[in-house]
Amino acid sequence: MSIHVKVQKFGSKLSGMVIPNLGAFMAWGILTAIGVATGSEMLKSFIGPMLNYLLPLLIAFAGGRAVHGYRGGVIATVATMGAIISSDITMFIGAMIMGPLSAWILKKFDEKIDGKIPTGFELLINNFSIGIIGALMALFAYVAVAPAVSSVTTVLAEGVDYLINYHLLPLTALIIEPAKILFLNNAIGQGILSPLATLQLAETGKSVLYLLESNPGPGLGILLGYMFFGKGSSKASSYGASVIHFFGGIHEIYFPFVLMNPVLILPLILGGMTGTFILTMTNAGLVGVASPGSIITIMMMAAPGDHIKIIIAVLAAALVTFLTAIPFIKRAKNNDEALQQAAVKMEGLKGKKSSISSVFAEKETNDFDFSQVRKIAYACDAGLGSSAMGASVLQKKINQAGLEDIQVFHIAVPELPTECDIVVTHKSLMERVRENQPGAYYVEIVDYLNAPEYAELIDHLVESRKEK
Repeated sequence: MSIHVKVQKFGSKLSGMVIPNLGAFMAWGILTAIGVATGSEMLKSFIGPMLNYLLPLLIAFAGGRAVHGYRGGVIATVATMGAIISSDITMFIGAMIMGPLSAWILKKFDEKIDGKIPTGFELLINNFSIGIIGALMALFAYVAVAPAVSSVTTVLAEGVDYLINYHLLPLTALIIEPAKILFLNNAIGQGILSPLATLQLAETGKSVLYLLESNPGPGLGILLGYMFFGKGSSKASSYGASVIHFFGGIHEIYFPFVLMNPVLILPLILGGMTGTFILTMTNAGLVGVASPGSIITIMMMAAPGDHIKIIIAVLAAALVTFLTAIPFIKRAKNNDEALQQAAVKMEGLKGKKSSISSVFAEKETNDFDFSQVRKIAYACDAGLGSSAMGASVLQKKINQAGLEDIQVFHIAVPELPTECDIVVTHKSLMERVRENQPGAYYVEIVDYLNAPEYAELIDHLVESRKEK
């Protein structure tokens, strides 16, 4: 497994604890924004308890449940309470540590006593195991984990303050923009920036860090470049992609346009720097997590009085990216072919060989009975954004082909294996999909909206039923 995939996998675990709870984050952000804007003491009374207790416990429960089901979620919340009450900072990072750790320990204990519990004592021992181990883990979190996390977080926060005070924060685009293209956006946004932004939020009432990864401006600039100067299918795809990216907040939609011409990372970096520079100079920020990174969500989470500042920063980032990308897009000779080869270039970055077409890993297409297909899983890193969109597109195409009995559903890669006949995923995630669900029929795509693999798959499905 490549280092990139390992980092991607680790980031997926972090984001997997946050993303399922984004609704709660948004509820907290809305209450905070309205409470601060109106001065309502009733609404303000929600801010502290939700931030310090509800959100960390939800994160812990999600992490624990991913490791050991509902029992893992329960012990995760118990253990995380030790970190919460031991510290005066929001324990998002502590929850990300204690949640999976305590659930893993309980899982190992359950495995040790499996089959050894006397009949009739199952409920008693199961409850006592959570109670005793949970209490010990809560004490451990109180004594050891919380102080360590507080120290590390303080150092990181001071580093962020240094970057902001010396106007160096725009340099983070050198890391963030290339990392996003490699599908590390969730790892950066949810695993690193959001916890640090929460600390800044507690001090200043808003944070610019929420906007570093979620700013849709640079991606919009790339898509605008293809709208005006692209060729063939890449030009046609850019119109719908720009709407999905900017208003839907699914940033993954523009990644293939960059992968077909990797030099476009440079305009992305320049656009990201521009947006962050304006945000820092105008002291703009959000009061909560903006996920997905839609301009609608960003406006909802904008701090009072910062809406115009943020719009200017987003549009400036898009404009700089658009203008600097024009020469590179014009120089591209065959965008249609390049779009199909984007996956190969991505795999080249990972040091692997690749194939454009849909593939079987352990089986050949001729050995697979497409007539029996009833469930298709569309997998992405978090199981919400790009996979939900891709599943919707594929389901519509399948229905139009008269195959209404086939269900396409979206799922996160970490939640595999699942009951399905075919797994569809982006090329960059295929290694992890194969690891989680070996022996399946895999369809690798590059373009979420107009992947030629969709038509190829549907042709196989239709032809197989004609033969029957």
